[in-house]
Amino acid sequence: MATSVDAPVNAAARLEYDPLNPVVKHEPYPYYTELRANEPVKWLPSLQAYGVARYDDVKALLSDGRLFSSSMFWPALLGEYDPVPEVPPMISMDPPGHVHLRKLANKAFVPAKIKALMERTREVAHELIDDIIAKHGTEGEIDWTWDFCSLYPVTVIAQVLGVPLARRAEFKVWVDNLLSAANRAAYDEERLAVIRESSDKVRRFFEDLYDERAANLQDDLISDFIQAEIGGERMTRLEVIQMSILLLIGGVETTTNLLGTTLIELHRHPETYARVRKDPSLIPALLEEVLRYNPPVQIIFRHTMADTELGGVHIPAGSTVMPLLASANRDETKFANPEVFDIDRKIEVPLMSFGQGPHFCLGSYLSRMEAKSALEIAFERFEVLEPVSDEVEWLDSYFARGPHHLKVRFKVR
Repeated sequence: MATSVDAPVNAAARLEYDPLNPVVKHEPYPYYTELRANEPVKWLPSLQAYGVARYDDVKALLSDGRLFSSSMFWPALLGEYDPVPEVPPMISMDPPGHVHLRKLANKAFVPAKIKALMERTREVAHELIDDIIAKHGTEGEIDWTWDFCSLYPVTVIAQVLGVPLARRAEFKVWVDNLLSAANRAAYDEERLAVIRESSDKVRRFFEDLYDERAANLQDDLISDFIQAEIGGERMTRLEVIQMSILLLIGGVETTTNLLGTTLIELHRHPETYARVRKDPSLIPALLEEVLRYNPPVQIIFRHTMADTELGGVHIPAGSTVMPLLASANRDETKFANPEVFDIDRKIEVPLMSFGQGPHFCLGSYLSRMEAKSALEIAFERFEVLEPVSDEVEWLDSYFARGPHHLKVRFKVR
């Protein structure tokens, strides 16, 4: 399900930030500006949580894992639709409990291994473009989100995990449905049943894959998880399954959304597009500005372990707190002219796009590398690659941001 492409944003609506409001989800940035100026820590009744909009406050809460716990992140995001509710995922474990699991997961994402994957990412990009040409010819129209952006990172992470590529198209559907569970309070029974079905399917898939690997170990990450020891003990079957699902979601959603949003911003800023087309060495700077200006993850969750105060607002123990990463990235006190898209910007403070602190996203290096390779190959192969409309059908999510569909004109060189 996607938000309306033509939902109007009027001045009165901007005064009241509600993450579940379709108008807000369609274009949240005016609301973030309003929050930073007038209500930087705001109680959000629809989610029973405090939204935190300013950079310094977001940085403070993400840096203090003892006071602002991650333990409720996954429950807050997925609720009863968690595919493996019996065990917490690494993303919902606080230090020091998550350290061993993070060290294990880091094995897949250290720079040396990412560098080894780089050639494969380029091969995947070429293969997908070859598939587009075989299906649609050398020019025409395609859905860039589904024909390229979704399949590209799925293929890469599938290789890392040892997931059969024949199932990759299903993975993106499962991931989208799982992440849409964040909106469950606003959905009807029919939509919730679809989410439940995806949750059940992804669990069954990884249960079967675990059993196959346990009986016949391979050179892949799931086999590594099965064999690895943590503090003298091995991960349980459910822990391996939960870790695999977490890495699938993280490995698919961020890069898919980053690639789709980058093309949208290039379409909105044609002078920048012309410059990047002429000089591909600008692609890394382009990606950093997209990550700042319109990041693929808008919001994450923390849980207060004691009474505290943030931004002058008293927050009781046991409260859900939502750092608004996308708002922090446009904080006027940290970024000059933050509402301007500028790939020549000198960024002097860390972006919040991948979080900060002990749960800084371990896939950030992979996502940047994947996106860079994909754009280099796409610009090399396509003479024309341009959205057909100024309107965007964004994902129906306040948590993740990217195009649900993106119809583009293409022409092969």
